[in-house]
Amino acid sequence: MSRKLALLTIVGTIAGIVFTIFLTQTLLQPLIVRLDWFANSGWIGAVAFLILYIPMGLMLVPASFHKFVAGMLFGFWVGWIIAWVGAMIGAILPFLLARKWLEPWIRRRVNENHLMISIEEAIVEDGWFTVWLTRMSLVIPYAGLNYGFGATRISNRDYLIGNLGMIVPGVLYAWWGSQADGIADATRDGGTPGYWAAMIGSAIITAGMVVHLRRLTLKHIANDPSGSHSTDE
Repeated sequence: MSRKLALLTIVGTIAGIVFTIFLTQTLLQPLIVRLDWFANSGWIGAVAFLILYIPMGLMLVPASFHKFVAGMLFGFWVGWIIAWVGAMIGAILPFLLARKWLEPWIRRRVNENHLMISIEEAIVEDGWFTVWLTRMSLVIPYAGLNYGFGATRISNRDYLIGNLGMIVPGVLYAWWGSQADGIADATRDGGTPGYWAAMIGSAIITAGMVVHLRRLTLKHIANDPSGSHSTDE
């Protein structure tokens, strides 16, 4: 990965999180308030919120927002579990649709994407491990991979196992979602130096994870020790 691309990855990740916090505390605040029903309804609310991943996955809605809101509503630990399990469930139906009925159309889209072609080549060698890496690193957005993998030679078993890698983005977005209200309060009222130091440290860790996992994934896909495949896309 080039330094320029690494920098863009860091800026894009942090900016996306900051923008999401801003939206949930301003324009989307009325919606978030209404979503409190899920958090206040015990396990029924948790299951209902988890099931929302299914239509969102079909409609190509970015899963990052749903994971973020899960952290806001349920706190980090429960939000993370919902984000992780929900993302895995939401990835199944698009995959099956692409495999059973949409394969010709999806195949054309895959053949037009050099990165997806490289991913399919890596799948032949490593199967579930390639799926695992791409799910961890967010090299290709969640919704695109759900359909894209359906047109590859990945087995159903390897696809399901590889999807466990979504634990990493689940942790990432649920953590920041759980901190959103606290960051908003600290911005209005003034947080302690220790609090802001912890948030800055969390941002640095987040950026480092994203860059490292992206580099690792692209290196694996391209079978290139330098990871230079990323500069060709």
